[in-house]
Amino acid sequence: MSEASLISFEKHGPVVLGRIEAASVLDAMNVSHFGAELTAYVEANAGVRLLLDFENVDYLSSAVLTELLRINKKIAETNGGFRLCSLNRDIRKVFEITNLDKMFVIYDSAGEGLKKFARAIEIEAQEDAWEQMNRDT
Repeated sequence: MSEASLISFEKHGPVVLGRIEAASVLDAMNVSHFGAELTAYVEANAGVRLLLDFENVDYLSSAVLTELLRINKKIAETNGGFRLCSLNRDIRKVFEITNLDKMFVIYDSAGEGLKKFARAIEIEAQEDAWEQMNRDT
């Protein structure tokens, strides 16, 4: 197994875009490397708002779904956010069959995801400020 990075991370305002770099990266051979790389990033960036981009992914093993659930839980524990984008038709179908499309917010493209995720963060901050203001009065 190669120790080369499987994911690149780019900051876009309040959102970090994690791009999975290769189509075959999420086969059974690389799942633990993928999970370790994501976990290390999340642990080093508590509260991260991560949009994971599957544009380059043609295939993923079922073990990847377990890794995504684990990462989602870890991010939620630090009050961060985790969303997905650019799933091809076959991968999207897997998420629908397993009902994981109900657990994850999934965007059609990275561009759409970055805009909508940033807007959701903005709205959340406004609501938090409003609630704090009303608690103080």
